[in-house]
Amino acid sequence: MGSTDKIKKEKKDKKEKKVVLSEDAGVKKDKKESKKEKKDKTEKLAKAVEAHLEKKEKEGSVDPEDVVKTAEELVPFALPLADDKTHKKIYKLIKKGAKLKSIHRGVKECEKAIKKCPLRTAASPPADAPGLVIIAGDISPMDVIMHFPILCEEHGVPYLYIRSRADLGVAACTKRATSVVMLKPEGKKSTGKDAKKDDGEDKKVDPAEYLEAYKELVKTAQKQWNVQVEPWVKGTHPMQIEARSKGSA
Repeated sequence: MGSTDKIKKEKKDKKEKKVVLSEDAGVKKDKKESKKEKKDKTEKLAKAVEAHLEKKEKEGSVDPEDVVKTAEELVPFALPLADDKTHKKIYKLIKKGAKLKSIHRGVKECEKAIKKCPLRTAASPPADAPGLVIIAGDISPMDVIMHFPILCEEHGVPYLYIRSRADLGVAACTKRATSVVMLKPEGKKSTGKDAKKDDGEDKKVDPAEYLEAYKELVKTAQKQWNVQVEPWVKGTHPMQIEARSKGSA
């Protein structure tokens, strides 16, 4: 017992000696206090990062287009997909719309424009389409555009998928590839310096001609939705029927 007490006493003395030395060196730390300080620092850092991201988002520097890459294959939900002939019409109309300032470009800008359109329900009276959304199907990650079909349908905005994000950017007169473009039936009214600057360009495009082509493309989008998408919604697509028959067999 004596030897055990002696060992315990020696350990205690060594511990006290270390504490004294630490105090002399000015490096004594309270364990509870240090843990609290560490927690506070982590929380402050997290808040600082969140505030920084919010600030960047408000400034418009955080853009989903910055993280999008061109995929080798189209996303599996790229329906309704425009055919080759319609592709040409779309690019031509977007170029005209860009000159007339009748388009919105990019994920964030198009989202805002769609949400400004009135919500539509089955009980809503017939109304002209408030716009036409063109979505590139070669997108990665696909999450960036996955919500657009539902968003468009909720607001009564027809939409079409095309094959090339790069071609969509060229048609929209942007310096980079673009994932989404929204065509509006009418352009923004330019005033002052912008009006003078754009006069030469706007004269090359007839607004009435643009509107006629826009309406024709809206009809095409609605027709293709009925053909390519509605059967999936109703569960009458041949692939769904075949899957059900195999499951019951």
